[in-house]
Amino acid sequence: MKLKLFIFAIAILSLSVSCEKKMDRIFDESPTDRLNASVSNVYAMLQTNKDGWMIKYYPSSALEFGGYTLFAKFTNSVDVTVEGDMTTLAAQTSTYIVVPGAGPILTFDTYNRIFHYFALPGYFNKSSAYQLPGFLTAQIGSVNEGMKGENDFLVTKASADSIVMEGRKSYNKVVMVPIKSSEATTIVATYRSALTKFHAFSNYKFEVGTESFPATFATAATKRALLIAGNSKPYAYRYIPTGLEFYTEYDVNGVKFRELKYVEPTGSYAKGYFTNDAGTIKLVPQS
Repeated sequence: MKLKLFIFAIAILSLSVSCEKKMDRIFDESPTDRLNASVSNVYAMLQTNKDGWMIKYYPSSALEFGGYTLFAKFTNSVDVTVEGDMTTLAAQTSTYIVVPGAGPILTFDTYNRIFHYFALPGYFNKSSAYQLPGFLTAQIGSVNEGMKGENDFLVTKASADSIVMEGRKSYNKVVMVPIKSSEATTIVATYRSALTKFHAFSNYKFEVGTESFPATFATAATKRALLIAGNSKPYAYRYIPTGLEFYTEYDVNGVKFRELKYVEPTGSYAKGYFTNDAGTIKLVPQS
């Protein structure tokens, strides 16, 4: 009996060791090695596209300031140049670094007049020395927080077709998509033209079927996030060449949408309107 128990114990021990060996083979590299490899991959992806990246950026976890389109070229493992749709300021060069943390952390580690504007406290962004040509000329946000932007981003995906990040302070999703060589020389001007055209509108209302829902701006100075009566969460968006692209999928009276395309003035819509592909919702400028 004792012999049987001994043999049984040896069998269990052998099985356990065998399982451990199988589990060990799942991870051929240490966690540190894997993290360092992911950091190297982010560096490589950032520099792969020589025409640069379009960044869909939303400062502030509450999204009250809306979204902005930035254009970045990571020219080497140190330098980055940045332009923005919201300003006519020429490309600004600064530095960046990718470091290991909970994953690869992309940090814009030296001051860039365009990128870091969103992280300036209101005490500074009210100063003409920090303001951006063509953008705001007064303080935006609170004295100590400003637009609540940030410098550090956790990279959750890095490939040739997109780089997806998460703001370490806001947890907002930030998406970078590669700029095509065919559009590299015109893309910044195209987005700036869209902003000029659509930013002029105000006092919107949503139309769904026979119902109408007035919408005001969460922040009137930026005009990139809408509030509907009874809803405390802003519908944040960026200006894009075809109309408006929203931060996430939103819902008005049961109709979901992520992008609304502009339709030129027609009939009773003297200022045109924005609509989804199905035509089931309209966002109509009132003035």
